[in-house]
Amino acid sequence: EVYCPLFEREGDPRLPSPRLWDLADQIVGAEKGASSWTLMHRFNLCHDLLEGVEDDEEALALLFAWLRYSATRQLDWQRRYNTQPRELSRAQERLTQRLAGIWRRQPPRDALGTGAGGRTWVRLLLTTLGRGGDGQQVRDEILRIMHRHDVKEASGTFVEEWHQKLHNNTTPDDVVICTAYLAFLNSDGDLSRFYQTLEAGGVTRERLRGFERPIKADPGVFPDRKDALIQDFENFLRILKSVHSGTDLQSAANAARSRLGQGPNQQLDALFSLRQRGAATEELVPAATSARVGLREAIAAATDDAALRDLLLLDLALEGSLRGMIERSNLSQFDRDRLVELVHWALRNLNLSIDSQELAICASHWAALIARPRDGRDWALHAKSVADRVARWVQGFTNDLYQRLQPKAEFLGEAFEVHGWAVPLFSEEVIRGGPAFALALLLGPLDPVLRKAAGLGGWQVISPARASGRVRLVDRLIAVQGERFPEPTVLVADAVSGNEEIPEGVTAVITSDAPDLLSHVAVRARNARVLFATCFDPGAYARLKGLRDKSALLRVTPGGDVEYEEPAAQAAGGGPDVKVERNTTRRGTAPTFSRWAVTQDQFTPATVGGKANNLNGLRDRLPDWVHLPTSLALPFGAFENALGDDSNRALRREYEALVAAAEQNPVEVLSRLRALLLEMAPPAELKESLLQAWQRVGLAPVPWEQAWRGIRRVWASKWNDRAYLSRRARGVPHADLRMAVLIQQVVPADYAFVIHTANPFTRDPAELYAEVVLGMGETLVGNYPGRSLGFVCRKADLSLEVLAYPGKSIGLYGKGVIFRSDSNGEDLEDFAGAGLYDSFLAEEPEHRLLDYTAEKLAWDPRFRDDLLRSIARIGIDVEKVLGPAQDVEGAVAGGSFYVVQTRPQVGLGN
Repeated sequence: EVYCPLFEREGDPRLPSPRLWDLADQIVGAEKGASSWTLMHRFNLCHDLLEGVEDDEEALALLFAWLRYSATRQLDWQRRYNTQPRELSRAQERLTQRLAGIWRRQPPRDALGTGAGGRTWVRLLLTTLGRGGDGQQVRDEILRIMHRHDVKEASGTFVEEWHQKLHNNTTPDDVVICTAYLAFLNSDGDLSRFYQTLEAGGVTRERLRGFERPIKADPGVFPDRKDALIQDFENFLRILKSVHSGTDLQSAANAARSRLGQGPNQQLDALFSLRQRGAATEELVPAATSARVGLREAIAAATDDAALRDLLLLDLALEGSLRGMIERSNLSQFDRDRLVELVHWALRNLNLSIDSQELAICASHWAALIARPRDGRDWALHAKSVADRVARWVQGFTNDLYQRLQPKAEFLGEAFEVHGWAVPLFSEEVIRGGPAFALALLLGPLDPVLRKAAGLGGWQVISPARASGRVRLVDRLIAVQGERFPEPTVLVADAVSGNEEIPEGVTAVITSDAPDLLSHVAVRARNARVLFATCFDPGAYARLKGLRDKSALLRVTPGGDVEYEEPAAQAAGGGPDVKVERNTTRRGTAPTFSRWAVTQDQFTPATVGGKANNLNGLRDRLPDWVHLPTSLALPFGAFENALGDDSNRALRREYEALVAAAEQNPVEVLSRLRALLLEMAPPAELKESLLQAWQRVGLAPVPWEQAWRGIRRVWASKWNDRAYLSRRARGVPHADLRMAVLIQQVVPADYAFVIHTANPFTRDPAELYAEVVLGMGETLVGNYPGRSLGFVCRKADLSLEVLAYPGKSIGLYGKGVIFRSDSNGEDLEDFAGAGLYDSFLAEEPEHRLLDYTAEKLAWDPRFRDDLLRSIARIGIDVEKVLGPAQDVEGAVAGGSFYVVQTRPQVGLGN
């Protein structure tokens, strides 16, 4: 044979590696090029292709897409070749046993691993296959039935035509045909029942007649033998399912029982007993879960591939059965407690299906929570935080599966020339039939129940304002942050990361995402007096989207919701109801340069920016239990002087040329500018002065290359996209922006907090709002997924109201030194510039998966209240020292409290 590749060697972008191109070559070549082809050939080829790719999740996903097209009848099951049932069953046995071995050998997932892992892809592959069973029984048993009941082997009769089809090429269609024939017999020969059952199973009359051994005759009636035929064909259906239906619950249980101990077998018996008497979902779901828990130990102990295969197929059958139980339930009629309990069982089930530490943590947290009394707002807030984390995991898992699977499905679908409708729905149908779908079904009706109990409305107003403009829909805010909208615009953005710049011309941003209330984009929105709000009501969000390309007027109600309407006077598109002010001039004292490094006692507005000066204004003016980090800085002008050094002469010429060209192609040029600045050489005087100052203030030592890289990265952040767009929008000349580098000791935070000393949502100066996260504050201001603990505190009596429980998935834990941006274009009295420029740790922080199951902040009211009141006192004291309302960042480490940054709070104007 001569192997001829079907595709160009550069491949297809939907197949991300040469290995996948080669796999696709062989798959499509066989499917489209082989003159004789059956399920047996397909399964044998898949068995062989698995050799050498078992550690490649992308390859496993491609093989699954192929076999899924086969299982859904999009590929030929027989083409000019007859396969004896025993040959087909042998091919299935070889393939399923190899998959079981691959499942066993998959390495454990990384603690922070997300999405579908290798074991998930193997489980999906197994759902497309039969167990194999004893294929010879198919051939023998149909003959026994015919002989036992004197059914003649006469051409032109249904049973004989089916017998010939079974004899030459049994396929999963035979399970459907047998089911339909039983429906026909049980209905005393009702042909409509026969064909309805066939159609429901995906077998049309045309498909029957299109078999290479066609079935053209209608089934006949045997009144005198009806009951005996029903009994024998029910047994025959079990044989067919044992061969073709690997995840049929009864067949899978029968195959696996001999491999199970007494306990798991009794659990299966209990489940089947409940099913037989039509028990309610609340009884069936725990029983199915208990059976899976009992099965897990047997799966872990199985060393034989055949045994493991049988146990995995039973586990998949139980998983599918549980999903069906939930899908068939009228969940909208379930009360809170029924939904809460079902979420518990669904979480446990999903944790048995998917190797995910995040999911395991969520399951443990939910189990601990539902064991507590469920009355009151506090419990509902806590439950909402866990449910949101679970929903975020489900969304991430399904998105990952879709993004990895759908391109491969599209590639193969085009190559196989399958029905057009089968391709766009491919991955969606896999997800809907997958293990996470049942949990998603339960979270939907639970969310409004928890929101109501927690006193949460359908909206979260992050930046209150009254605005109007033409409605435009975008998938992600970051995709349009560089645009200039020529007319007032209301953006409806499905995704907000938290670091974006508000585009020019935008008067409001409405999202279904849930960014942190004190994230950078939230601060920028308040600074620009742009309405920024999250809509949790799918109906209201859809109605707002329905105003696409129309003008809308939006206002915040006293109850904290957002009202919107299409003003008649602006139907053709009018200006905003309130003009959005923007800062168009550079603020701050003119920078001077006299030395390469300055210590904290030398900080002045002429040498460093607001971060350093604001913090310096607090030294020796706060209670002694509040600490400030040791600091020094490379002042304004250090960058320009380093760039002007002879060692950087050639680099400076290239830099100036790129700056001049930035407006022509910002995205490309800005990227090149940032990369170029990382190549700067340090002037000898800079290095010497910095190291002397470093030693003088007693900062922890850092290798020089680490320090120099951190400095250059801060300087380069002058040219990140959002900072460039912000300066352009406000008319600030790029040359006027000077960048100092504030170097601080890192506080090894157990907790981090951000305080707005005037409530930014109500603008009430008598109360403050703050948020708390575990670990460093970058997860809060950088809008890492999940909510932080949010609370309001009345300044007069320190009374607290918790508004949200913590639900971040990741905590950052660092030490050593941090290099902070400290420009003359941020931390100003009426312009925060929050997050426009970047800060970097000398050593990358440790990313930890957060487990709140034993976290005192979540469970211990006394500890929590003491911590929150201490944080509130810090905000009150900082405000007293510095005057106007403050935006304070701080940390708690080993019981000690620190303020690491403060700036004037913006966005409080009318």
